[in-house]
Amino acid sequence: MKIATFRINGPLGPIDRFGIVRTDAANSDPIAAARDGKGWVVDVNAAYAAFSAAMGKPSPSLRADAFAPADLHAATLLYGPSLDPVREIEDWLATEWDGVAAAELRGPKGEVLAHRLADVKLMPPIKVPVLRDFAAFEDHLLSTFGKMGLKLPPEWYERPFAFKANPTSIIGHDHDVQWPEYTKKLDFELEIAAVVGLSARNVDAAEAGKHILGYTLLNDFSARDTQRGEMANNTGPFKGKDFAWGLGPWIVTPDEMPDVLNTSMRVLVNGEVWAESTPGEMQWSFEEMISYTSQDETVNVGDVIGSGTVNHGCGFELERWISTGDIVELEAAGLGVLRNRITPPRSQKVNWRNIRAAA
Repeated sequence: MKIATFRINGPLGPIDRFGIVRTDAANSDPIAAARDGKGWVVDVNAAYAAFSAAMGKPSPSLRADAFAPADLHAATLLYGPSLDPVREIEDWLATEWDGVAAAELRGPKGEVLAHRLADVKLMPPIKVPVLRDFAAFEDHLLSTFGKMGLKLPPEWYERPFAFKANPTSIIGHDHDVQWPEYTKKLDFELEIAAVVGLSARNVDAAEAGKHILGYTLLNDFSARDTQRGEMANNTGPFKGKDFAWGLGPWIVTPDEMPDVLNTSMRVLVNGEVWAESTPGEMQWSFEEMISYTSQDETVNVGDVIGSGTVNHGCGFELERWISTGDIVELEAAGLGVLRNRITPPRSQKVNWRNIRAAA
């Protein structure tokens, strides 16, 4: 199942809802669905109201608000990765969809149940409390560390490492990324991310998989020249990372991605293939990352666990650099496409340094 958060225009302005993504019957490829809007997104809250009405339940809209909230984070807090009412809607739609054109499906108050993907704005799939980005691919690290004249520290082989990112800087599919004024070297990073669907604390790795809601694409945009200076001070990434994090286009549940690490992936810039990769073996699995993080710390619903850049998955490794105006697409079989356009930097600098009086 594919789950997306989307924005539509309501009577009082834009509103965000979440729904089930269904690709067009003639083309079930999620890559084409994301790139060209060839599919539908079914509003779960409105569809649950219609489902309740069809079952003869009283107050179907109130029932939907209680049992199938319009916000994915709220629904996941209620049901965990199982998302029981969403599965009910998916099963109900399997019969309703066959008898009625998708555009004609209506809720008990006349609500539109299904929207064309091309007609909505896809938002980051879920509200993210904390984004932790790990580094799980050895070949990528050996390559990038080598270019910087560094050696991969032996501690990397002993336990997972991650840094925390600013979740308010997360953007969705087809959102613009403004070039940070302070960098000359802007880069992309091709990553897979696991989304937590059940809070975890002191969870063993063998049980951690039960806490995964699904998988999505993550683009760790990086200001490489700024990042280099920050890393030299041993503080970890800061302004080199937190201006933009691409996440999306939707979340794919584990039953549809049983072999997520053997999915073929690509990076396209302005339609040209810059990189191709199949993630393959990770030094640390998503389950191990969740388990390690959960030691004496709560991993919350909506938290994102980034894999780190897959092998050959960034411009720094390829010695190719993106420019203002470029369209960057991350692509993965089964997951779809995450597309972002690079817009020019601000014209005016921020005067962040105080002027000190002369001694």
